Amino acid sequence: MRDRLLEALLFFLERPSVTGREKQLCDDLERRISASRGWETQRIANNLVVRRTDQDFSQKRIVFAGHLDTVPEPARGLPVRVEGEKVYGRGASDMKAGDAVMLALLENFRWEESGFEPIFVFYEREEGDYAENGLQKVFGRCPQVLEAGLALVLEPTAGALEVGCVGTAQVEVTFRGRAAHAARPWLGKNALTAAGEFLARLHEFPAEAVEIGGLTFYEVLTPTMARSGVAKNVVPDEFWINVNHRFVPGRGIEHVRSVFEGLLENYPDTSYEISDFAAGGPVDMENPLLQKFISSGIEVGAKQGWTDVARFAQRGLAAANFGPGLPEQCHQDLEHADIPLLETCYRRLEKFLAAG
Repeated sequence: MRDRLLEALLFFLERPSVTGREKQLCDDLERRISASRGWETQRIANNLVVRRTDQDFSQKRIVFAGHLDTVPEPARGLPVRVEGEKVYGRGASDMKAGDAVMLALLENFRWEESGFEPIFVFYEREEGDYAENGLQKVFGRCPQVLEAGLALVLEPTAGALEVGCVGTAQVEVTFRGRAAHAARPWLGKNALTAAGEFLARLHEFPAEAVEIGGLTFYEVLTPTMARSGVAKNVVPDEFWINVNHRFVPGRGIEHVRSVFEGLLENYPDTSYEISDFAAGGPVDMENPLLQKFISSGIEVGAKQGWTDVARFAQRGLAAANFGPGLPEQCHQDLEHADIPLLETCYRRLEKFLAAG
């Protein structure tokens, strides 16, 4: 099984799939699954819904979901390679390791002996804007996905079960000044340096721990992009910053507005715009199937990141995160996954599914 999991992971890693460019991977995955006996596929753009040909509608239905896309590789590249028990490549942990476990379950588990009827969803554009996420199209074209008893999203959790998820907002902050020659800066107003104190505050801004349902989530403010200036000898009249705000479940867009109103109240020539927003996923461990999974002795924690458990929950389907990827490896320059964790997750799911 370890060899099969490694082969499945390399299948995904050797097909680059940066957000918006998932077609080749989806094409090859569709061909591979279509060649397997007992499965039918439904293609929706670059999303793939996979069900058994002979479904048993008396069984409890469970959804396994994994996104196909990755963030871009670092500037110097990230070649796919295996070193000992580590597999390197863009998306190795986030979340092609989870996709590999899904594919291995699809191809190897004896579903006719299980008490569950599976639906596998491989989807596009999770790493991009909220509105472009491929699950939106899947829900619209294949509503049966939402008729399940539980959805497991195989995002990186290092083999733990992580419930809920923090919300995320992209907030664009603009400082405005007045252009002038760089040799006579007193004739202008430098928007870039005017933002210095604000950036220093964000640099020192503490992570706020909030406990919900016995689990600890963290609210953070992280500047991720900035741009300014039109020429090297011109005082910049505008400085633009993107701040990624992560906030705990249960808080909405008004909370984000109040945070930025407070941060910018002493900066009169500044404005902000919330360009992207996704509410967090609720902490809900009362679902009977999830309770059964928890009762197997699995470690339970909070998801310090936004995932599509929130999107499933908004549609009324209980969902949780469980995957073999390493959260601390997500988007890292030397991103990797650990092969033993893939096998651990596979075996735990195998045991849970066999028990029905």
